[in-house]
Amino acid sequence: MTLRIAYLLESTELSGGAKVVLLQAEALARRGHRVAVVSPGARPEWFDLSQAHFERSAFGDSAELARAQVRVATFWTTVAPALAGAAGPVFHLCQGYEGDFSFYAAFLPDIERAYRSPTIKLSVSETLARRLEERGLGPATSVGQAFEPDEFFPAPARPPSDPPTVLLVGPYEADVKGMAIAFTGLAVWRRRGGRFRLRRVSPLPAADAEKAWGLVDEYHHLLPPDRMPFAYRASDLFVGPSRPAEGFGLPVLEALACGLPCLLSDTPGHREIAGDAAWYFTDGDPDSLAEALPLLCANGGRDRARRLGPSAASRFDVATVAQRLEAEFLSAL
Repeated sequence: MTLRIAYLLESTELSGGAKVVLLQAEALARRGHRVAVVSPGARPEWFDLSQAHFERSAFGDSAELARAQVRVATFWTTVAPALAGAAGPVFHLCQGYEGDFSFYAAFLPDIERAYRSPTIKLSVSETLARRLEERGLGPATSVGQAFEPDEFFPAPARPPSDPPTVLLVGPYEADVKGMAIAFTGLAVWRRRGGRFRLRRVSPLPAADAEKAWGLVDEYHHLLPPDRMPFAYRASDLFVGPSRPAEGFGLPVLEALACGLPCLLSDTPGHREIAGDAAWYFTDGDPDSLAEALPLLCANGGRDRARRLGPSAASRFDVATVAQRLEAEFLSAL
């Protein structure tokens, strides 16, 4: 059965969340469905939409939404437009509960209202599904994370750089990403004599608060997705300091696939993604991070990371997610 599916995308700016939506849309279209991504923003030039359709439109004026058998809200602000005038089931794709993020605190009543709306909730991880249910916002079904590993593979074996290059990915301003914790831990290590180069990748320009640390050697603003694999392969260590509220750390998955040693905050979400393929420090504790850094940089853990990382990442793939989504959509219809 061919379905008409419409995703409501609030913003088409470069982000991991938008990439996941686009990957899902493409994968469902490859399965023979008529899939449209509807957004008030411009067509995302940073992603090749070759199978799914893109409609730039206000949600209330969208022809694709009017024709869709299945609508998928992808952010709390898109839930109400997805429900408005819907003739079929409305799904809410959850990549993280925005009510846990401090920068959305002023919108908490609206966020909770959106999550209590009559939608069918899908999550990108079991950890997030449990979190929603614990808050009384479930039930939610985990469909897994959409990931295409083709470009993310280990580089040829090489000795570690001297000094080692540490990679941090994500905006400093979003406290859920834990960047201030990572910077504090790195500063402590440097005061103790640690030597490293810090490579930063972020969708936002460098903030004054980040510049004040004086730790960054390279800053890449809006690095195109096709360049990200090279950033991982040119680094010696990936640090993932995200807090428990993070829905799914997509850069962690990319780093694992590239065989890069990963030092992650010890959260349920990170354990679900990486398992024994990563190393961990106590969540929210810069001293624990500072203590782990020299140990990991000394031996590198490169052989273990190259052996276990790609295998851990291979558990997540967009084709499997598309199959699960299709089953959920057909069941609801």
